[in-house]
Amino acid sequence: MSRAVQLLLGGAVLALLAPTWARAEAEIGSPGFPPSKVADDGALIEPWGTIRLVIVTPEGAQTTGQRIEQAPMPVAVTRIEAGPVALEQSAYRAPVWPSGVDVIEGVLVNHGEAAAEVQLRVDVPEAMEIGERLGSLGGAPALALPKGLEPVREERAWGCTGGVRAIPGWARPRVECDPAFRNISAGMGGVPITYRFAVEPGAQRTVVLGFCESHHPSAGLRPLKALVEGTEARSIDPVDAWGRHGPGVVRFDAADADGNGRLEVAVAPHPIATDRNTILNVIWVFAPGAAVDEARLIAGELNGLAERYVDVGGENDQALYKPGDLQYALRLGPGARREFFFLVRSPGAPSVPDPSLWDQSSLRKAAADVWRDRWEEVVAAEPASE
Repeated sequence: MSRAVQLLLGGAVLALLAPTWARAEAEIGSPGFPPSKVADDGALIEPWGTIRLVIVTPEGAQTTGQRIEQAPMPVAVTRIEAGPVALEQSAYRAPVWPSGVDVIEGVLVNHGEAAAEVQLRVDVPEAMEIGERLGSLGGAPALALPKGLEPVREERAWGCTGGVRAIPGWARPRVECDPAFRNISAGMGGVPITYRFAVEPGAQRTVVLGFCESHHPSAGLRPLKALVEGTEARSIDPVDAWGRHGPGVVRFDAADADGNGRLEVAVAPHPIATDRNTILNVIWVFAPGAAVDEARLIAGELNGLAERYVDVGGENDQALYKPGDLQYALRLGPGARREFFFLVRSPGAPSVPDPSLWDQSSLRKAAADVWRDRWEEVVAAEPASE
C-alpha cells in the first residue's frame, strides 16, 4: 500500500471513528444486518414500532444533545435534562444470536443538592402486551424490561403475566371435549406460562389444569412442570398420561401460601425436556374441596360452576396487566445515579434473548468485538504496498 493511500485510509478511519453530532435519525446496527434508527430525542425506531424514554417529573424535560459515536461500535448517545436530573441514553446493536438485539442503556443522575422524585415513562406501541419481564407483539417478545427496576402499573383481577404466544386451534383433540382444549398458549424457548388470580389472603382453592399435546407423537419429549401455589411441584407428560391428541386434566388443592391475595399458577419446562416450549390449554379455579368429575369437566359440562374458567390462548384469555406505557417511580438522593438497560427486538430477529443471560458489560463486549473484527477484515483486504 502506498504512503498516500495509507494516509487517506487512516484519515477515513479516523473520520468514521470520531463522534458526530446528529441532525436527524441516526443508525445503529451490526455488519451485514439491517440497521435500526434512533430519532433526535433518543427514541429507538424499529419496523414494528417505537420505544421512547421520557422524564415526566421533574417537569420541563428537554433533549440537550445527541452525539453518534463510532468506536468501539456505533452508538447513539442522547442527553435529556429535567431540572437537576439528567438522563443519558445510549442505543446500540449487540450481535446476540441469531440476528442481534438492540440495547437501550439509561443512566439517571441527580445533580442537585436535595433528593429528587423521578417519574420515568417508557412509551411503547399501543398493541404491545407487557408482562413481568417481557413486552410482546402478536405473541412474539419484542422488549425485555430491566432487572431491578419495577414498573408501577395496575393489575386485573386475574390474567397471564405475559411473554407467551397465544395459538388458537393448535391442538386437535381426538374425542369430543371442551372447545378450550383446541387452543394453547406457548412459552417459546422455555418461558413459563404464569397466571395470577385474586383471592382472599391465605385462601384455598381447587385448581385444575387441562392439557392436549398435538405435536409430539411420543412421551418424554415435552414433559412439563406444574407449579401451583401451595402445592408440591408436579411433573406432567401429556402424551404419557393421555396419548397424542388426548385431552386430560390434573387437579391441585392450592392455597395462597404467601398471603398476598394472589394465587399463582405456572407451567414451566421440565429439566429433562428436549422441547422446552411450554404449553397449556385450560385453567379452572373452583371453591376449595370442590367435587370435580374429570369426565364431565373435560366434556365442558362444569365450566359454569368454576370461579374462573380460562380458555388459555382463546377468546376469554387476558393479560394480568392493563395495556399502556410503562411508568417507573424512583427516588434519587443528592448525587445519586441509577443505571438500567432494555433489550429491544431488532429488524429480522424473531424475539429478544433471555435478559438473565446478559449484562451491560457482556452486551457491550459483544458489540465491540464484532466491529473490531470488521475493521480487521477491511484492513486485511487492502492490496499490498507497491
